[in-house]
Amino acid sequence: MTFDAPVADWVRIPDLYTDPFPLYERLRSEGGVHWVPQVGRYLITSYAAVHETELDQEVYSADEEGSLQIRAMGHSMLRRDDPEHYRERTAWQPALRPGAVRRTWTEVFQRNAERYLEEFLSRGPEADLIWDFAAPYAAENLREIIGLHNASQEDLQRWSQTMIDATGNYADDPDVWAAGLASYEEVDIALDEMLRWHQDNPNASLLSQLLRIPDYEMPLERIRANVKMTIGGGLNEPRDALGVAAWALLTHPEQRAAVEADPSRWQSVFDESIRWVAPIGLYSRQVTRDTVLEGVRLPRGAKLGICILSANRDERVWDRPASFDIHREVKPHLAFGKGVHVCLGAWVARAEVADVALPLLFGRLEGLGLSATRTPEIRGWVFRGMTRLPVTWTGTRAPAEAAQAEDSRAPMEDTGDLAPRIVVVGSGPAGSFSAQALRRTFPTAPIDVLEGLPTPYGLVRYGVAADHQGTKSVARQFERLFLHEDVRFRGNLRLGHDVSLEELRRAYDVVVLATGLQSDAPLPVQGAHLPRVHGAGRITRLLNSHPDEDEAPRLGPTVVVVGHGNVAMDVARMLARHPDDLEDSDVADEARERLCGSVRTLHLVGRSDPASASFDPVMVRELATLRGVRHIVHGVEALPADGKDARVEAVRSLADVHPRQERVRIEWWFGLSPLDIQGTESLEAVVFEGPDGEVVLPADDLVTAIGFAADPDTPVEPGSTPDGRVEPGLYTAGWLRRGPRGTIPDQRLDARSLARAVAEDVSSGAVEVSRTGLPSRAHEVSFEGWRRIDLRERLAAAPGRQRAKLPSRTAQLQAATDDSLLPPEPAGVDLRLPEGQAMTILFATESGGAELVATDLHRSLGEDADVQIRDLDGTAPADLDPGRTHLLVCSTYGDGEVPTSARPFHAALRSGEHDLTGLRYAVFGMGDRSYTRTYSRGSELIDEAMAAAGATRFGEYGRHDASGPDAAAEAAVEWLQGVLAELAEVAHA
Repeated sequence: MTFDAPVADWVRIPDLYTDPFPLYERLRSEGGVHWVPQVGRYLITSYAAVHETELDQEVYSADEEGSLQIRAMGHSMLRRDDPEHYRERTAWQPALRPGAVRRTWTEVFQRNAERYLEEFLSRGPEADLIWDFAAPYAAENLREIIGLHNASQEDLQRWSQTMIDATGNYADDPDVWAAGLASYEEVDIALDEMLRWHQDNPNASLLSQLLRIPDYEMPLERIRANVKMTIGGGLNEPRDALGVAAWALLTHPEQRAAVEADPSRWQSVFDESIRWVAPIGLYSRQVTRDTVLEGVRLPRGAKLGICILSANRDERVWDRPASFDIHREVKPHLAFGKGVHVCLGAWVARAEVADVALPLLFGRLEGLGLSATRTPEIRGWVFRGMTRLPVTWTGTRAPAEAAQAEDSRAPMEDTGDLAPRIVVVGSGPAGSFSAQALRRTFPTAPIDVLEGLPTPYGLVRYGVAADHQGTKSVARQFERLFLHEDVRFRGNLRLGHDVSLEELRRAYDVVVLATGLQSDAPLPVQGAHLPRVHGAGRITRLLNSHPDEDEAPRLGPTVVVVGHGNVAMDVARMLARHPDDLEDSDVADEARERLCGSVRTLHLVGRSDPASASFDPVMVRELATLRGVRHIVHGVEALPADGKDARVEAVRSLADVHPRQERVRIEWWFGLSPLDIQGTESLEAVVFEGPDGEVVLPADDLVTAIGFAADPDTPVEPGSTPDGRVEPGLYTAGWLRRGPRGTIPDQRLDARSLARAVAEDVSSGAVEVSRTGLPSRAHEVSFEGWRRIDLRERLAAAPGRQRAKLPSRTAQLQAATDDSLLPPEPAGVDLRLPEGQAMTILFATESGGAELVATDLHRSLGEDADVQIRDLDGTAPADLDPGRTHLLVCSTYGDGEVPTSARPFHAALRSGEHDLTGLRYAVFGMGDRSYTRTYSRGSELIDEAMAAAGATRFGEYGRHDASGPDAAAEAAVEWLQGVLAELAEVAHA
């Protein structure tokens, strides 16, 4: 249903300036899209609506007619769409890339922070933290970055404020326009002089870099407009982020204490501050054609106010969004924008504020607090920040003292008798990542990992599809944990059978439950318990030789799979895949033959449309590559071919599959909900309800892939502890924490937040350190016992198989105690290439993140390693040497595109003119997880093209969420550990 926009004639600009949040709360509650007469535009206030406008620049154009920003600053890249926007952005970004920030500007920020801290101190207590420190500090940093050496930081402050005031001059105040115009003209004069100087004096500044871009010369009027834009946003954003963050900590002493106890949290302070109060509160867009946004009709030419301040406090995204909380679950905020217009200065602002200024202020000023006589003030709605922040302090620390104090607060490095005794129950991804994070947080703590099976790795070993060995390779990271990091694996100890939760609570200071969910959720319709109705989890476990499963059933020719998630895709792929294409898998061949041998038709049925389905588009594209499989898609209108949605594109690609000989047919059904399962003694047909009535699908077997459920003995209610804390001393991880959702990389991120929660409870005294641990049990299996099982399985592998898994607990326990099985000496813990190996790190980047990760990977491998770094910009497929192993580090740009600089390389691969047979590569994809439709799509496109050209991908497909708090380089180095372990294994084979 669509309707005209409601009119919010009760919204007044003075009220927005003073405090917009109550107004925004009401606007969101009424739908999030309103016509606001006083502002003269539609205000877009909900997170979902704001996010949607960022996804489609063809409909929601930045190039607004009559733009206030264009009038105030000139026609900058912020008011252009691609391809013009991209050309200017590319010209602008070399000086702002993360590598440049690290190499050049962080040292400048440190020097300027010291300088302006001294000036701030000279003013004495009651000095204003905004105008006596944050503003001059940010202005001087920006002056040096741009290269405006003929101006002062005071000039930049004046220019920035007056032009920003003009940009937000919705009240059309003539005095505001006059002040803005004066600054506009002053900037032009200063800029013209400095361009001539930089032409003769090359340096690292933005202006100097701009003059040396190959193949592009930006027109002077565009340089002027973009410099003014940079002076506006590049000064007020770090100034206001710094001010709000300081104010937040000074008014939240318990969170301040947490940060001072753990300096790694400064990044969390920064992100939560700009979520809580976004420095850039509103920007404009214009609708290029009649459209509908959140059910509201918007006419062509409609002018929009995109309210970031409001979207970042949407109750549907965050709990208690009006509260400042550095401990909250991390979700992608919109303070830096999204999509193609994401803030170019994000790396700069983060370094200025989180890396330098905040640690300096709170480290050097003893007793820093708010003035008792002068109140802070915060104002603004187009731009919002502190307009007054008077503070006092009781003393100062010398730089060396501050550094020593910070070192003493490092998280749990030398805890001594404060190192708790920890047990993690479950050795799957959630449990192993939790143990890994807890080991880093408590380096001296005794940590045990209990596992109900004799073998480790849980979901990785028995829940990941047998043909996805790259995903299973994450186990190599966990092997390092048990072999080299003093974490003890204790297998064959079942919670509730061999040991009770009460025993663990008495034996350990910290208990982490990461046991997962094993049971398939039943289909909530009549007939769900008939014979020949199977759960997808059980099918996957059978194909993985789980020791607790019975003999596999023989599936008939026609199988219905209910569900469109990744588990359903795994089941469909394994049932349809040709047996000759299971090379290097660890599939249970006998079970596979019983399950798959007779299958000729698969019906894949889901209740959503393609754009809303829960599958990863990579999984659909993999199904499209299966030999001898034909695809028929039902239940959708003509799908859009605009390339904006990776899921839709993946489903569209199925129509292009035309096998020469059809072996299996997969029929895709969208928009159908299960209604009934027909049959008396056994399944006969499945009835679905759709928009056009009932659909009856005769079937021999039904596989339900609608999620997982708790067993009766599950220790806690799944999803009842979203922060992982049941109570101090008892915690949850993985599916017990959040319910049955999330990928393996998600568990890595959750593990770090769990470790912080445990550290808080230990340091506060809520967890007492006094337990002695669980004594050894005669029947438990050590990690050395697992290594014997592993060796036995590998030695028994059939040709073309990784291993032959021992099918029973008895067989596994016999192998675990077989002293004749002598596993090889474990490899060392250093990150190093196997002897004689050479590596090339390829990166494809838009704003520099992938380049920074590539550099960090290179550094982690050591100076002596034969490692090269190549930008895909300027690299041809013929330049790749099959004799070297390749790592591809790639970001995703725009609406899920290959980074622009790498498009010639991608196009060359797609031409079909290059043969990369023999080349092996691993992939680390970087993207924004809030873009669920296109997350990591850029890396996937290059991956697909390399595979089509004959190259072979190996190892875990690494993915990093750039919108989360996890450092990309840290996640990439962890991923590299698994890649190197696999390389070493191949080298020793």
